[in-house]
Amino acid sequence: MTAGLLAFCLGPSVPTASAQSTPDAPFAALRFGYRYTNPDKWPAMRRALEKNAGAFDEIWFSTGVSFPPLSWHEEHARQCDEAAADLRRMGIVPSIEIQTIIGHTDDILETGDCSGQDWGTMVSAEGLAARRLSCPRDPKLIAYFTRVAELHAAWKPGSVWVDDDMSYRNRAPLRNPRNNLPGCFCDRCLAGFSAAEGRRWERNELARQIRADESVRRRWDDYSCAGFAEVTRAIAAAVHRVSPETVMGYQYGGELRPAIPKGLFDGCGLPVRLRPGAGAYWDTDPLLQLGKAYTLQRMLLGVRKEPWVGPCCPEIETCPRTFACRTPQGIILEAFENLALGMDFVSMFAADARTDESTDFYADRLFPRLRAAHSFLKDYRDANVGTRPCGFSVPNDAPAALVACRGVPIVGAGGRSLGTLPDVASIPIRMSGSGTVNKASPQYQTRVMQIASSVGLSEYYARCDRASGGRLPVRFGFPVMAFVVPRVKDDGSLATLALVNASIDRQDPVDVFLRGVDERVTKAMWHEPEHAPAEIPVVRDGSSVRVRLPRLAAWSCGYLDVR
Repeated sequence: MTAGLLAFCLGPSVPTASAQSTPDAPFAALRFGYRYTNPDKWPAMRRALEKNAGAFDEIWFSTGVSFPPLSWHEEHARQCDEAAADLRRMGIVPSIEIQTIIGHTDDILETGDCSGQDWGTMVSAEGLAARRLSCPRDPKLIAYFTRVAELHAAWKPGSVWVDDDMSYRNRAPLRNPRNNLPGCFCDRCLAGFSAAEGRRWERNELARQIRADESVRRRWDDYSCAGFAEVTRAIAAAVHRVSPETVMGYQYGGELRPAIPKGLFDGCGLPVRLRPGAGAYWDTDPLLQLGKAYTLQRMLLGVRKEPWVGPCCPEIETCPRTFACRTPQGIILEAFENLALGMDFVSMFAADARTDESTDFYADRLFPRLRAAHSFLKDYRDANVGTRPCGFSVPNDAPAALVACRGVPIVGAGGRSLGTLPDVASIPIRMSGSGTVNKASPQYQTRVMQIASSVGLSEYYARCDRASGGRLPVRFGFPVMAFVVPRVKDDGSLATLALVNASIDRQDPVDVFLRGVDERVTKAMWHEPEHAPAEIPVVRDGSSVRVRLPRLAAWSCGYLDVR
C-alpha cells in the first residue's frame, strides 16, 4: 500500500503536537525521599541499585518536605555529592527534586524541621494566615531557595525538579481549598496587586470582585502566577550560574499555569521537562491508572508544542512506598499505558525511607522486576518514534478507560483522532433502573461497558469501523477485555499495537485485523516483559492483514511491532 493510499485510509490528522521524537531525557527515573542520602541509609540503597544495574537511568534525590536551616542543606548537598559519584560509577544520572517551596499543607511541613523559615506565610481570601505555607513573593523565601539551588547545582545534577507545591492553588490555610480562591492574599501581595491595578484593593472587596467579575479574576490569576514564576525563575537562574548544563523540570497536579514552569525556562534558557500527576497510587483498581493516563495527556494539551517545553513523563507513584501499596506489575503497566498514549519517559516515586519498608524488599522484589521490564518499555518507546496514537475521541476520562479496555482504541489529547466515538448507549444491555439513568452521562457509559455482552460488543466493533469510514487501524475477531492503542506514522502507516489484558482472566489467542500495514511487511514481532520476542505471521486480506496474538496473562501487557 502506498503512503498516499495509507494517508487516505486514515484520513487527515487533527492539529496536534508533532509526532513523538526521541527525547534527550534519561528513560527511567526513580524518585526517593531525602533520607536515602543519609550515611546510615545510603550504603544499603547503593547496594540495592548495584544489584539491579540497568533498572534505572536516573535517580532523583530530594530536599525533603520542610524548611530546615541552610546549614542542613549544606550537609545534605555534601551527601548528595558523594551519592552522585556512586551513581555515576553505575552509569546512572544523579538529579535532585526541590520537594518543598510553598508547601503542600501546614501539617505536612510540620512533620519536619521548619526552623529555617524566616519569611511570611500565605493568607487566604478570608484573611486566615497559614502557619508554614510560604508567600511566594517574600524576598526571604526567594533568597533561601536560591541558596538551596546553588548548593545542589555545585555537584552538577543532570536535572533539578521543582515539586508540585508550586502549582497555582491554595492548599491550607484553607480547610477546603476547592471552595476558596487561589493565590496569596497577604498584605504584601495585596499591595503589589493594587500597585499593578493603579487602585487600592481591600482583601474582602477583592475576593468579592474575583468571584463576580471574570476580568478581575483573570488579572488576579495572572498577577499571582507571575509571583510563582519569580520563584521558579530565580531557582533556575541560580542553578544555571553554577551548572549551565543542568536541565530544569516541573511537576504539577491539576490545571497547568504555563507562566510558572516557563519561569524555569526564562531563568536558564533550556527546555523544561514536565511531569503532570493525578493520583491513583494503589493497585486496588487498575482502571484508575488508565483513567489517569488519559487525564495526564489532557493536562499537557496545548503546551507540548511550546518551544520552551522539553520531554514529558507521567507521575507513577506509590503512596506509601510499601509492599502492600503497589506491585511491580502495577508500576510496569502504568508506565506502559502512559508510553502508549504519548509520554516520552517515566518517573517512578517508588522508594522512601520515611516508611518502615525494608531495603531488601526494594533490592529483591521491586527493583528486579523493574530491571527486567526496562528494555521492554524503552524498546516500545523507541519503536514509537515518529508516531502518534490513533483512535476515537471521547470527552471524559472514565468512559475513555473502560471503552479502551473493551478493544476500541480511544485517543488521548494530542493523538490522531478518527472522530467522535459512536454512542456507547447504542449497545443493547439489560440494566435494572436504566430508565432513570441519563444515557448521555459518563456513569451510564461506564456501566454499559461493564456489562455489555459479546454479541453487543461485536456489533459495536462493526459500528465503530463504519463510523471511521473504514479507517479503524485495529479490529478484534472476537470481543476482548483489553486496552488497545495503535500508533501510526505521519503517512498513516501502522507502527505498533499496544495491548493490556484488562481482566482477571487470561486472554486466549485472538485474531486481530489491522489496517495500514506496509505491503512489504510479511511478519510482525510480539513483545512482552520478561519474554523473548515472538514472530507472528501476517496474513494479507485485501486492504487489511490478520494476525493472531498469543495468550496473554491477566493484567499483563505486550505490543506488536509491524514496522
